[in-house]
Amino acid sequence: MAKTLVYQMYPISWEKQGGLVAMTEHLKRVKALDADYVWLSPLFPSPRHDGGYDISDFLNVDGQIGTLDELDDFIQTAHRYDIGVLFDLTLNHTSTEHEWFEKHPEYYCWSKSERGDWKNLFDQGSCWTFVPEKEQYYLHLFHKNQADLNWFPGGELNQALVHEFRDIVKYWKDFDIDGFRLDVPQAINKDFKRRTLELSDLLFGDQAIDVINAVFNGYDDLFLIMECIDPTHGELIDYYANSTPVDFVLNTLVKDEIRTAPHEDKDNIVMDAVINPNLMLDLESHDSPRMVSDDIPWSDVIWWMFSTGAEGLCLYQGQELGLKNPGKHKMPNKKMLSLDAQTAMRYYKGEDLDELRPLSRANARIPIPLDEYEFQEHSDKSCLALTRAWVKKWRNI
Repeated sequence: MAKTLVYQMYPISWEKQGGLVAMTEHLKRVKALDADYVWLSPLFPSPRHDGGYDISDFLNVDGQIGTLDELDDFIQTAHRYDIGVLFDLTLNHTSTEHEWFEKHPEYYCWSKSERGDWKNLFDQGSCWTFVPEKEQYYLHLFHKNQADLNWFPGGELNQALVHEFRDIVKYWKDFDIDGFRLDVPQAINKDFKRRTLELSDLLFGDQAIDVINAVFNGYDDLFLIMECIDPTHGELIDYYANSTPVDFVLNTLVKDEIRTAPHEDKDNIVMDAVINPNLMLDLESHDSPRMVSDDIPWSDVIWWMFSTGAEGLCLYQGQELGLKNPGKHKMPNKKMLSLDAQTAMRYYKGEDLDELRPLSRANARIPIPLDEYEFQEHSDKSCLALTRAWVKKWRNI
């Protein structure tokens, strides 16, 4: 597969700068990085209990971000720059404010009691919420306003849900987008016979594979990347890449491992990860803090990204500037809690907020400083200049 560079943008962070209009203007900078695709984190309508990943309508754009006409302009501008456009797609859950939750409760996972000792993956509290009028609990592996979809009622693939998501895929393909990034599809791999639910129980499973294949069957021209939790550094990546039409797999654990490892081990972690041609290497995202804040020089981060010759790379907005985590003056506690549901849930259960701050997902969800972008444009010693130079080298490795 040809070397592929994806640039991730977090639309919610662009609202105060002009939303989709400003994001369209930013495409000239993405082009200067020679990116092949731009990946937009959720820009669909959402009550934002989890940073936009609690989607209430898959067929529209959030009015705070822009309009469908502005989205069309973004897509067409990207295409004029020869940049493909990817949308995030959550196959595991929707917002409880999605119309399906009322009109099609059968689309979701319900129980008359809290099954066993299942815990949500955000704060390890219960993943069951009671609805008095239904006298039942619904399942949510993440925030309580993100209800899990029931893809295998009675053990058989839910064809009604397949039809719904194929309509979603067709709608956006007709809108001229080029593919999707699949958000945490491993969460689909649920075994209700288990009394407990551990993260490790979700990692392998044909359920996620069956869903991906059913939803994207016949869409061979779409570019697909999927989020994956792979502690095996390759076995799971191969498992999903070889069994589905997914082009690249993002292993979320690489970011954590390289961040916490001794400095002398960091090179080896990256090298081991990129041996797999199906891996798309990312070291920052909307789900992680800024790596440079861990006393790692930005030149080292860029080196790890590009020097290995990895087939796929994903840069997160602002990473090309070597941005650090914002301090409390730029991101007060209230703002941090509003941007990161996981941090908020853990805080409200009693964890210390100052200890949560360095690893909060909110650190990368604030606007990137466009004035800093303009400043680095005029310096051949900047992180931006180094990133652009390394992209050219990486293309030829």
